[in-house]
Amino acid sequence: MAGPAIRVAVSAIDWRACQLAGAAIYLADMAMVTITWIAVLWSADRASGGHMPDHANTSAVIITEVDDILLMRINRPRARNAMNREALRLLAEGYTTLSHSARLRCGVVCGEGEVFCAGLDLADVIPASVAEGSASYLKPGQCDPFRLYGPACAKPVITAVHGRCYTAGLELMLAADMCVAANGTRFSQQETTRGIFPLGGGTIRLPAAIGWGRAMHCILAGGGFDAEDAHRWGLVQMLAEPGEQLRLALDLAREVANCAPLAVQAALANARLAQTDGVRVATEHIRTEGRRIALTGDAREGMMSMVERRAAKFTGS
Repeated sequence: MAGPAIRVAVSAIDWRACQLAGAAIYLADMAMVTITWIAVLWSADRASGGHMPDHANTSAVIITEVDDILLMRINRPRARNAMNREALRLLAEGYTTLSHSARLRCGVVCGEGEVFCAGLDLADVIPASVAEGSASYLKPGQCDPFRLYGPACAKPVITAVHGRCYTAGLELMLAADMCVAANGTRFSQQETTRGIFPLGGGTIRLPAAIGWGRAMHCILAGGGFDAEDAHRWGLVQMLAEPGEQLRLALDLAREVANCAPLAVQAALANARLAQTDGVRVATEHIRTEGRRIALTGDAREGMMSMVERRAAKFTGS
């Protein structure tokens, strides 16, 4: 009787030993997986210049208010800030918020990581564009950051670009009102080299911004230019040392925000009208807009501040 009992006991011990050994192997494997992922994330973080999105905010676009300025940061550094549908949707929401807010006066768009924006996330955006149309990221009435498929934001928008500003990133910059670029930034309109068509207005705005031949070199042959060229041609208003472009863009936005908001919006709208509908149409609006703005409280405040030799305090009324 003792023999079978001993064999059962030994078998139980062997089975327990196998369980413990298996558990040890599993834990070792999980430890290796964990270490591997830590190494991958650390390497990616180093590659992106230490600007990986934190776990508390992995939104494709981070939107924050800086006093009366709306800051929109494209936050896909692992994808070189290539804009997917979520990023386009959030930018549209940000532009719409800026346009309708009584308190916000100017917007700034920048990019996290090593580049401003490398273009669109084609695998995510193109199928939806083909199936649903180029404006599939817009809800009815929302402002279009590209000023093509929906209303334009009524407030000025400034871009702070660095690293690379390619395709849709360049078109986003062209649709904005001013740009601060870090030295060494590269610009390019590369869609035709990928077998697709510029969807964000590059064919419309780039020739007017830098001249026909230069624009055709970019659009038809995938050519590029740098920040120094862009500044010389008037496409970029200010150059900055790398890492300083956002600070300078915010300073520029504060200059805009210190001006009378109703006058700023009216002047911006008239300049855009001349751009889209022609000088004659814009000229017809100058007299009526001038009269409307002259009757505002901010116009009175502006005159009084000149007489009293003090800084004006504009309220948007």
